[in-house]
Amino acid sequence: MHRLHSKLFFTLLALMTLVAGVSVAQVPRSKHVYVVAEENHSYEHMVGSPYMPYFNSLIAKGGLATQFYADMHGSLENYLILTSGQYLTRNNDTTTVFNVDNIERHLLTHGMTFKSYAESLPSAGFTGLYSGSYVKRHAPLPYYTDMAHSTLIKDHESTNVLATDIANGTLANFGFITPNLLHDIHNCPNGLNTCLQTADSWLKAHIAPLLARPEFQPGGDGLLIVWADEADLSTDNRCSATVSSGCGGHIPVILIGPQVKTGYKSTKNYHHSSVLRTILEMMGTTANFPAKANTAPDMAEFFKSSSSSTPVTSSVKITAPTTGTVASTSVHLAATASSSHAITAMRIYVDNVSKFFVHAASVDTQLSMTRGTHHLVFQAWDSSGAVIKASKTISVL
Repeated sequence: MHRLHSKLFFTLLALMTLVAGVSVAQVPRSKHVYVVAEENHSYEHMVGSPYMPYFNSLIAKGGLATQFYADMHGSLENYLILTSGQYLTRNNDTTTVFNVDNIERHLLTHGMTFKSYAESLPSAGFTGLYSGSYVKRHAPLPYYTDMAHSTLIKDHESTNVLATDIANGTLANFGFITPNLLHDIHNCPNGLNTCLQTADSWLKAHIAPLLARPEFQPGGDGLLIVWADEADLSTDNRCSATVSSGCGGHIPVILIGPQVKTGYKSTKNYHHSSVLRTILEMMGTTANFPAKANTAPDMAEFFKSSSSSTPVTSSVKITAPTTGTVASTSVHLAATASSSHAITAMRIYVDNVSKFFVHAASVDTQLSMTRGTHHLVFQAWDSSGAVIKASKTISVL
């Protein structure tokens, strides 16, 4: 009788676990993830600070990791752990690039694009260690062979390009955003409070436009992570609430996006590899994460519980031209896009060159074309950030 009751108990427990699993939060998929980095100040200086109202408004909109601790002290050390899951060097002036498993390798595997957006970068693809208030050690993506030894190095660009990509809807799937030394709380010649205010103003100017993008509106899949590399130097070496030495100190990490629980505060202990694992899970990796990310807990608790929903359906229907041959060099082009999410924009490409753009769910225009064969692409974007395309090849007589 006792064995029967035990068996029944564990059967019911298993069933309860399965039922519960239907609504347990999981890391959702995303094609729009961005990290912005702050520098060298502890959690207590930033969270609740009257000198950082915009930063704290992001906490109210998203989720805050209240028990996040840097792995160690040292800028490059932490940036490389965040992007590769492992300690690679103590030399912050190294010119070495590393051929190790890293975030770029996984993004490329999943067909995702990525960019490094660094303030004060003198030119696209710049590989020098310093230029004015720019320091390479705060921009980790060029340290890996995947970017450094390929044409992708040209995607190490300035934050001026970030503003352009935000405005034009041409953001990469993943972006690492690096303010310069004057705007990331690193250099504080006029005192900490002024430094905090300056960093906060920079965040508002550069991040508010990003969060206004369709990907960050209801139904979108955007995620912004505001991350600090390490806490106060020399004085904050905490590893957890109970371990006061041996790591890089107590830092704030915020997650913001339509899939994040509003106002959520986690009390779970995290280190940098959890951010790496979470990003990669969002972008398609399901196993064999880089180094410590293999065993680090993800940050699924920050996301809204998954639930069954109607599958997203989308299409672009070309209504003109109706045939493959056009008798005039003034060509009538028209198409309509539809999706389970609202269509936010459409663009026409002729032979891979953008020729027409409109913020609408349909496009109807006349374009002049030379005689010969032309490849047309009608492309649309919806409020989730999804890209929908239809193409047609025509001959202009």
